[in-house]
Amino acid sequence: MKLKRVRLTVEPFRQTSARWKRALKGKAAASESVISVSSWQVLGRVLSPSRLEILASIPTLKPKSIAELARKLKRDFKNVHSDLKFLADLGLVELKESGKTLVPLARWSGIDVDLAAA
Repeated sequence: MKLKRVRLTVEPFRQTSARWKRALKGKAAASESVISVSSWQVLGRVLSPSRLEILASIPTLKPKSIAELARKLKRDFKNVHSDLKFLADLGLVELKESGKTLVPLARWSGIDVDLAAA
C-alpha cells in the first residue's frame, strides 16, 4: 500500500466542523487528508523533537514493537509509548496489535504543515 501525505493544520473548531459537513455531503476534496489541531500550542506538542524523531524513524527502522523502537532510539520505553499513543490518537501513526505487542506503523509518507491556517 502506497502511503499518502497528510496536511497538519491549525484551525478553530468551526472550520473543522464546516470541512466535515462538506465531506459528509460529498463536497470535499477526496484526495486531501487533513489532521487539524486547535492551537499553536498543540501543534508545538505534536512537532516536538522527540515526536518528530519517532515519525521519521518508523518508516526506516520498521520496528517490530514499541520496545524495539525505544531501544533503537536510545529512549525510555515509557516515554516512547506515551509519544506513540499521542501520535496514534491524532492519526499520525498506527499501533497494530500483534499478539501481546503493539507494532508502530507509519500512516503517511510525509506531513505538510499549514502554517497560514490560523
